[in-house]
Amino acid sequence: MSSLVLNHDQIGKLFQDHREALTQFLVYRIRCPDTAEDLCQETYLRLLRDNALKHDENLSGFLFRVADRLALNYLKWQRQAKNSGAPLNDELVCPKHLPDEILSLRQQCEILLNAINSLQEKYRHVFLLRKIDELTYGEIADKLGISEKTVQRYLVHAMLHCHQCMQSTEN
Repeated sequence: MSSLVLNHDQIGKLFQDHREALTQFLVYRIRCPDTAEDLCQETYLRLLRDNALKHDENLSGFLFRVADRLALNYLKWQRQAKNSGAPLNDELVCPKHLPDEILSLRQQCEILLNAINSLQEKYRHVFLLRKIDELTYGEIADKLGISEKTVQRYLVHAMLHCHQCMQSTEN
C-alpha cells in the first residue's frame, strides 16, 4: 500500500470534515466540552506539526486515534494528585519579590553603592578587597603594605560609614 502525503490545506480540509464528530467523541471521552474543544484544536496542531502528513491508513481513523491519545494523556494528568483540582493553600507565598520590594531593594543597593563610592580611597580599597574579593586581613595587609590592625580599622571605618548612610536614608 502506498503512503499518502497531505499538505496543510488537505489536513485542514480533513480536520474540518471531521471536527464536529471529533469534538463529540472528545466530549464523550473526557466529559468537558471546553477541554474537548481544546483537545480538538491540539489534534489539528499535532497533524500540522510536520510540513506534510504521511500516512497509508484510514485518515479519519488516524485523526481519531491522535485525539484519543491526547484525551488519555489529559485524563492521566487529571488523575495525578497535584492536578486534581484540590483547593490551593491561601497561605502559600510566592518566592519572587513583589514589584515594590524590588524597587526598595534597588534603592538600598543604590544608597550602598553611593556610600561605598563616597569613602576615601584607602577605606574603599580595603572594604572592596575584603567584601568583594574576600581576602583575609593578612592578605590585604600584605597586598597594601599595611598592618592587619590598620586593615581592621579601615574596614570598621568603611562599614560604619555604609551603615550610617543606610540608616540616614531610612529615616
